[in-house]
Amino acid sequence: MLKLLETLKDSAESTVDSAASRVENVHRLISGYVGSQARKLRGRSRADAPTKVDSPAQNADSTIYDVLRGVNREIGEFGTDVFEIIDDARARRAVDKDVDPDKRD
Repeated sequence: MLKLLETLKDSAESTVDSAASRVENVHRLISGYVGSQARKLRGRSRADAPTKVDSPAQNADSTIYDVLRGVNREIGEFGTDVFEIIDDARARRAVDKDVDPDKRD
Protein backbone atom coordinates (compact mmCIF):
# COMPACT_ATOMS: atom_id res chain seq x y z
CA MET A 1 0.00 0.00 0.00
CA LEU A 2 2.85 2.35 0.85
CA LYS A 3 4.49 1.78 -2.54
CA LEU A 4 1.19 2.59 -4.26
CA LEU A 5 0.90 5.86 -2.32
CA GLU A 6 4.48 6.75 -3.16
CA THR A 7 3.83 6.04 -6.84
CA LEU A 8 0.74 8.25 -6.72
CA LYS A 9 2.78 11.03 -5.07
CA ASP A 10 5.46 10.77 -7.77
CA SER A 11 2.79 10.82 -10.49
CA ALA A 12 1.13 13.90 -9.01
CA GLU A 13 4.48 15.68 -8.73
CA SER A 14 5.32 14.87 -12.34
CA THR A 15 1.88 15.96 -13.53
CA VAL A 16 2.12 19.33 -11.76
CA ASP A 17 5.59 19.94 -13.21
CA SER A 18 4.41 19.01 -16.69
CA ALA A 19 1.30 21.17 -16.36
CA ALA A 20 3.38 24.17 -15.27
CA SER A 21 5.59 23.75 -18.34
CA ARG A 22 2.62 23.43 -20.66
CA VAL A 23 0.86 26.49 -19.21
CA GLU A 24 4.11 28.44 -19.46
CA ASN A 25 4.45 27.45 -23.14
CA VAL A 26 0.86 28.44 -23.87
CA HIS A 27 1.37 31.81 -22.20
CA ARG A 28 4.55 32.40 -24.20
CA LEU A 29 2.76 31.49 -27.45
CA ILE A 30 -0.11 33.84 -26.66
CA SER A 31 2.32 36.57 -25.65
CA GLY A 32 4.21 36.15 -28.92
CA TYR A 33 1.01 36.30 -30.93
CA VAL A 34 -0.27 39.38 -29.11
CA GLY A 35 3.13 41.05 -29.50
CA SER A 36 3.20 40.39 -33.24
CA GLN A 37 -0.35 41.71 -33.62
CA ALA A 38 0.57 44.85 -31.66
CA ARG A 39 3.61 45.42 -33.89
CA LYS A 40 1.39 45.08 -36.98
CA LEU A 41 -1.03 47.64 -35.59
CA ARG A 42 1.82 50.05 -34.96
CA GLY A 43 3.07 49.52 -38.49
CA ARG A 44 6.21 47.63 -37.64
CA SER A 45 7.19 44.83 -39.96
CA ARG A 46 8.45 41.48 -38.78
CA ALA A 47 11.94 42.42 -39.95
CA ASP A 48 11.94 45.44 -37.62
CA ALA A 49 10.79 43.38 -34.65
CA PRO A 50 13.40 42.34 -32.15
CA THR A 51 14.28 38.66 -32.33
CA LYS A 52 14.22 38.16 -28.58
CA VAL A 53 12.11 40.20 -26.22
CA ASP A 54 13.26 40.31 -22.61
CA SER A 55 10.56 42.40 -21.04
CA PRO A 56 10.19 42.51 -17.25
CA ALA A 57 6.77 40.87 -17.62
CA GLN A 58 8.27 37.84 -19.39
CA ASN A 59 10.99 37.57 -16.74
CA ALA A 60 8.35 37.76 -14.02
CA ASP A 61 6.31 35.02 -15.72
CA SER A 62 9.37 32.82 -15.93
CA THR A 63 10.08 33.43 -12.27
CA ILE A 64 6.50 32.53 -11.33
CA TYR A 65 6.75 29.21 -13.15
CA ASP A 66 10.16 28.52 -11.62
CA VAL A 67 8.70 29.20 -8.17
CA LEU A 68 5.78 26.87 -8.93
CA ARG A 69 8.17 24.12 -9.98
CA GLY A 70 10.31 24.73 -6.90
CA VAL A 71 7.31 24.51 -4.57
CA ASN A 72 6.18 21.35 -6.33
CA ARG A 73 9.66 19.86 -5.91
CA GLU A 74 9.75 20.77 -2.20
CA ILE A 75 6.32 19.22 -1.60
CA GLY A 76 7.48 16.10 -3.44
CA GLU A 77 10.62 15.87 -1.33
CA PHE A 78 8.54 16.31 1.82
CA GLY A 79 6.27 13.47 0.68
CA THR A 80 9.29 11.28 0.01
CA ASP A 81 10.62 12.04 3.50
CA VAL A 82 7.25 11.10 5.04
CA PHE A 83 7.22 7.79 3.14
CA GLU A 84 10.78 7.05 4.28
CA ILE A 85 9.83 7.75 7.90
CA ILE A 86 6.82 5.44 7.62
CA ASP A 87 8.93 2.75 5.95
CA ASP A 88 11.62 3.02 8.66
CA ALA A 89 9.00 2.82 11.42
CA ARG A 90 7.51 -0.32 9.85
CA ALA A 91 10.95 -1.90 9.60
CA ARG A 92 11.70 -1.08 13.26
CA ARG A 93 8.39 -2.57 14.35
CA ALA A 94 9.16 -5.76 12.42
CA VAL A 95 12.59 -6.02 14.04
CA ASP A 96 11.16 -5.28 17.50
CA LYS A 97 8.57 -8.03 17.02
CA ASP A 98 11.29 -10.57 16.18
CA VAL A 99 13.52 -9.52 19.10
CA ASP A 100 10.77 -9.27 21.78
CA PRO A 101 11.43 -12.17 24.27
CA ASP A 102 7.74 -12.34 25.19
CA LYS A 103 6.89 -13.19 21.57
CA ARG A 104 9.29 -16.18 21.45
CA ASP A 105 7.50 -18.32 24.04
